[in-house]
Amino acid sequence: MRHLRMVVAVAESGSVTKAAAALGIAQPALTAQLNRIDRSLGGNVFVRDRFGARPTELGE
Repeated sequence: MRHLRMVVAVAESGSVTKAAAALGIAQPALTAQLNRIDRSLGGNVFVRDRFGARPTELGE
């Protein structure tokens, strides 16, 4: 459930930084967790760039 909450927070906010603040964790910790989620699923859940974070097809 914790991983799902993190993914939902990023998807809803469109930003890893905003999601980390909403979850009450540091942005680097959330980024590290998202990287672990990506590895466990075998692909990227979000496309992250200077415009924010958007779900990939896998993330949808």
